[in-house]
Amino acid sequence: MKTIEKKEHKRSRTLKYACRICRYSEDAKNPLIYRNVLKKEVGNVLHTVPGTVSDDPTLSRSQNASCKSCGHNEAVFFQSDTSDVRSDT
Repeated sequence: MKTIEKKEHKRSRTLKYACRICRYSEDAKNPLIYRNVLKKEVGNVLHTVPGTVSDDPTLSRSQNASCKSCGHNEAVFFQSDTSDVRSDT
């Protein structure tokens, strides 16, 4: 079992790999300790919404909207699951 962990060397402000048991340490080749990778950018998903959503009387509505394309003034508010059913793995 490995007992090496990443530690900060405060004086030199560098990242080190250090053993928890002995005093061994070495410079980390990659100073990255965390990476957040987004799988896809969420854009306009209206093309995936069924047309019957606007007919649902239980959804919140606004009459103060204005469509630049058709001039319609009603908007329906809903949450959509943007996860893709296809797997990228």
